[in-house]
Amino acid sequence: MDYNQEANKQKCNDPISIGATCVAQIDGRFFLLIEIEIDVLGNVIEEVIIIEITAAQAAALIAAGVMRCQIVDTIPTGREVELICAFVVGTNVFLVFNVENMTDRLVLVRVPLCTII
Repeated sequence: MDYNQEANKQKCNDPISIGATCVAQIDGRFFLLIEIEIDVLGNVIEEVIIIEITAAQAAALIAAGVMRCQIVDTIPTGREVELICAFVVGTNVFLVFNVENMTDRLVLVRVPLCTII
């Protein structure tokens, strides 16, 4: 989590905050992933929204400090690993995990779609 995200979380005990963010490049397309954390009466809800962006927008976001998404083929391990959602691009499903070890980050696990015969 970067400084701006931490400052946002501490601001006025806001029940809605931005968690991990990253930019993914998949099959020549670019996506911005944003984790939204909602604290309602002590219950934390974590959701990820995914926005398709242009290559120029991706480059500008990365230059501004947004991390690139880590894309792997195996489920991540660590102290806190939570499956948030999944999305489809081309012939792959991408499982979105929130991984909180030393930092709060999103990790995408690439899983091929099954062929229907």
